[in-house]
Amino acid sequence: MPSLSRRNFILAGAAAFGVYTYQRGLRYPRLGFEHRALPNRLNLGSVSIALQHAIFSSQAAQVDKINLRAIAPEPEVTLNATKGESFRFQISNLSPTAKLKIIGDPNVSVDEESHGTKRTLAIKFNGEQSITLSWQLVEREGAYFAVIGDTGGGLELEWLLHRAEQLGAQFLLHLGDFNYGENEYDRAIELFEASPFPCYVSIGNHDYNDSGLIYQQFLQQIGPMNHTFTLAGTRFVNLDSAVDFFPASAGRRGKLFNELQLDQTKHFDQVVFTHRPFKDPRAGRDHVIGGVGEIAWLHKKIVTLGAREILTGHVHRSAELDFEGLQQWTVGEGLGFQDIVYQKQVATMLMGTVELGKQVNYQWHAINMPWTSHTSPTHEIKLKLEQPHSKLEWYKRKLQGLQS
Repeated sequence: MPSLSRRNFILAGAAAFGVYTYQRGLRYPRLGFEHRALPNRLNLGSVSIALQHAIFSSQAAQVDKINLRAIAPEPEVTLNATKGESFRFQISNLSPTAKLKIIGDPNVSVDEESHGTKRTLAIKFNGEQSITLSWQLVEREGAYFAVIGDTGGGLELEWLLHRAEQLGAQFLLHLGDFNYGENEYDRAIELFEASPFPCYVSIGNHDYNDSGLIYQQFLQQIGPMNHTFTLAGTRFVNLDSAVDFFPASAGRRGKLFNELQLDQTKHFDQVVFTHRPFKDPRAGRDHVIGGVGEIAWLHKKIVTLGAREILTGHVHRSAELDFEGLQQWTVGEGLGFQDIVYQKQVATMLMGTVELGKQVNYQWHAINMPWTSHTSPTHEIKLKLEQPHSKLEWYKRKLQGLQS
C-alpha cells in the first residue's frame, strides 16, 4: 500500500509538472522555462510607482536612484506619495519632441530637464498626493521609422543609427542580434541609449542565448520580449522568436496574442516585427523559426489579427517574399556583410512611413556603410564558412589598408 501511494504521488507530481510546463512554456535548445512578466510597480515606502509602456531599468530600492526606459512612444508614470517627499528619476528612450503632460494634484511640484532622448524629473510632494506623468508625441498623426537587424554592437550599429538619422528616422525598430562578441551587449545598450531617437528592440538568438542564457540583461535594460503599442492608428507588435518554444501557444507570447484577440480597437494597419523569419530567402537554406508547429501557429495568429506583413532579420540579407499570403520583409543586413561579398556598397535597410488613416508604406534605402565600420569579428567567421578564400584574403587586405 505505501508503494502504491508513493507511485501515485510521483505520477501526480509528474502530471502537475507537465501541466505547469505546458502553460508556462519551455525554451530550447538550451533548456529553460519561459521568463516571468517584468514588474510594472515599485514601492519605495513613502512613494510608489506604476508604469505603462516603460520598464524599471534600475531597481535600486531608494529614492533618487530610479532609471526608467520607455518601450513605446507615449509612456506613463504614476506616482503616489503618502507623505511629503522629494523624488528624482530618469526616463530614457523618449522622442526628443515628446511633450510632458501632468495629470493629478496640481500642488505637486514637477521639474523636467531634457537631454536628447532622456528626461530627468524632480518631483516634490507636500503630503498624500498622486500624479500621472505622460509623454505625448507632437507628431501624433504620423512618423518615419527605420528597420534593421543583425548589427552586432560595434561600429556597424553606430553607423546605422547615424544613417537612420540622416534619412530622417524618428524611431528605430531593431530586429535583434546586437550581440556577437565580447562586450557587445554592453556596447549596444550604450549606443541605444545615446541614439538620437527611440529604439524598440526585438530580441535575437545571440541576445538570448550566447555561451549561456543571457536574456536577463535584455529584460533588465531593454524591455520585454513581447510587447505592443499604437502610433497614428497603426499597431506595432514586437514578438519574441529568439529561440524555439514549446508549446508555441504558451508563455508571454501566447498571452499577448490572447490579449490582442480580445482587443476590439480598429487599426489602419499593423507592424509585426521579430527576429527569425518564416522563410529563408536564400536558395537551399532553412535558417528559420524551428519550434514544433511554431511557424504554423504564429502565421495563423498574425493573419487572424489582420496583419498583412511581418518584419524579420536573422539571415543577414535584404529580401521581400510572400509566405502564405503574408508579406515577409527580411531586413538583416546590419553588418553590411553583402558589401564584403560583392566588394562594393550594396547593403540596404528599410524605412517605413506610418500615417493616420493609411497603411504603412515601406522603401529600401542604401546603408552606405563606410569600410572603416566593417569591423565585426563575425565577418571573418562568415567568410571562412560561406565564401571563397579569395574573399577572405581581400577583406584582410582591405582592413590592413584601412588601419595603415
